[in-house]
Amino acid sequence: MEGPLGKIYSLPISLLLLAGALMSAFLFYSMMKYAEAGNLIMVILLAIAVSIVAFVIGQAIKYQHLREL
Repeated sequence: MEGPLGKIYSLPISLLLLAGALMSAFLFYSMMKYAEAGNLIMVILLAIAVSIVAFVIGQAIKYQHLREL
């Protein structure tokens, strides 16, 4: 697979899960910090960012699983 996500899709699954968990934890932490400050726009944007990270990690795992078959 080529393109900007090609390198991400070729990483080992364990590394993908670790990177996804770390990014999600940081984004959730930031989201809670902005929620305490009352910044609704940043909370919504960070929630969207968490979903994008989860989607990309899920697609990468799916791609690797289908590649193995």
